[in-house]
Amino acid sequence: MYLSALVETSGRIGSTARKKEKITLIAELLGRARGKEIALAASYLSGRLPQGRLGVGWSLLERANQDLGTFDAPLHLHELDDRFEDIARDQGPGTAGRKTRALREILARCSEKERAFVGGLIMGELRQGAMEGLVLEGLILAASLSREALQQAFMFSGDIGEIARTAMEGGEAGLSRFAPTLFHPVSPMLASPVEGEKEALLRLGEAGFEYKIDGARVQIHKDRNRIMVFTRNLRDVTSSVPEVTALVGSLPMNEAILEGEVIAFDKNGMPLPFQTSMRRFGRIKEVSRMSEEIPLSLFLFDLLLIDGQPLFKVPYGERVAELDRRVPADHRVRRIVTADMHAARNFLEESLRAGHEGVMAKKLDSPYRAGQREYLWLKIKQAQTLDLVVLAAEWGHGRRRGRLSNLHLGARDPSGGGFVMLGKTFKGLTDKMLLWQTQKLLELEIGRDAGTVYVRPELVVEVAFSDLQESPRYPGGLALRFARIRAYRPDKAALEADTMETVRKTFEDRRGKSSDPLPIQDR
Repeated sequence: MYLSALVETSGRIGSTARKKEKITLIAELLGRARGKEIALAASYLSGRLPQGRLGVGWSLLERANQDLGTFDAPLHLHELDDRFEDIARDQGPGTAGRKTRALREILARCSEKERAFVGGLIMGELRQGAMEGLVLEGLILAASLSREALQQAFMFSGDIGEIARTAMEGGEAGLSRFAPTLFHPVSPMLASPVEGEKEALLRLGEAGFEYKIDGARVQIHKDRNRIMVFTRNLRDVTSSVPEVTALVGSLPMNEAILEGEVIAFDKNGMPLPFQTSMRRFGRIKEVSRMSEEIPLSLFLFDLLLIDGQPLFKVPYGERVAELDRRVPADHRVRRIVTADMHAARNFLEESLRAGHEGVMAKKLDSPYRAGQREYLWLKIKQAQTLDLVVLAAEWGHGRRRGRLSNLHLGARDPSGGGFVMLGKTFKGLTDKMLLWQTQKLLELEIGRDAGTVYVRPELVVEVAFSDLQESPRYPGGLALRFARIRAYRPDKAALEADTMETVRKTFEDRRGKSSDPLPIQDR
């Protein structure tokens, strides 16, 4: 299958607001693919690269996209995957130049639409109205699968490409091979952010509330004396965390899959910044010395398998009850069960006073849905705000079609005299705000492309966010997480917006400065 066929389908998916039509288009494409093409098509339409990150930022992509000449010699999906593999593996001195040349060779064989698709895929910003959920729906249609069979297989694999190829070639019988297996980690169940304890209780009713610890999430597999520890990205870090394996080895269970948070504390018992805890991960040298300098504590919050019995379908309340019977309270995440808003609020404040991020709220009868983000687990954090400037806006889809919706947000850069983009969001915008901002932003327009209107940086908005994270996608190296528009600030001029210095200080205060945020294997 050529890339052109995939991009054509992607374009048709993006041009329709009808969910059934999107699903049909995906199913038809998967039906035409063969062998490895199936896995690649499913992955690419989901916005995923099998290689993960390629180590390519915006500036490198822009350099590669210059002086490409005339489109020639169309690319096959196999060829594109091979070249992505080469780029991902390229490391060491001169890597930026080699990656640029390799990427230019790819883009030179692409049409304009294909270049836009490849660029969005590489940068993780593919906007086509498909993504993972609809690709799974398309797979159900294409391979005549039951929803339950596909969801269960995806739970234990998490690789949409592998699942797609297996389903198309082997049907439900083929999918049956995906099952929970010791020492084969599963993708973690994910939580959705909500505004506060009131929204959490409205959604869940009586729920389990847990401290949200800003540590490293781990999945631990035990078979008697053999123990392995995996990160949330399924990376094996067993040798880096001997205190974790020692503790789990002492627990009264023969076989188990457990989930928890690993975190370091200061001498006063307060949590150290996330980056400090992460300094322990990935080391294979001087582990004993680092264990003394930065001792880690383990707090468990879920039990997914016990003595040969998978617990993924068992309700959360029953799973943690079994966990409580087998693990001392000192090594469990603190938890209460309540339907009372005041009790939930007091618990949140207690967690914050203890130095943690906030709380998790979990539906008592919810199964464990690996790799899924649903409103069964909710996260409540103390939101911070920044006053940022609108740099551009994207035209909306669906019910927001015809309105400028997704805002590009930037902080002021006094040293450079401009603004530095930190992310995008359409969350928090009411219908009234959408109508107003569409009119106002069009008045400020300075240019546009197919889906985005660029504006004079004059409008200031108050933006709430749960966190900041390092990101190569933006020139300032930082990006907002779970940003939400609280209000426009017509009382403020753009020169009064928060600066990058403020943003960086906020990041450092929340994460902690570290010259070695994520050590690599040769240390």
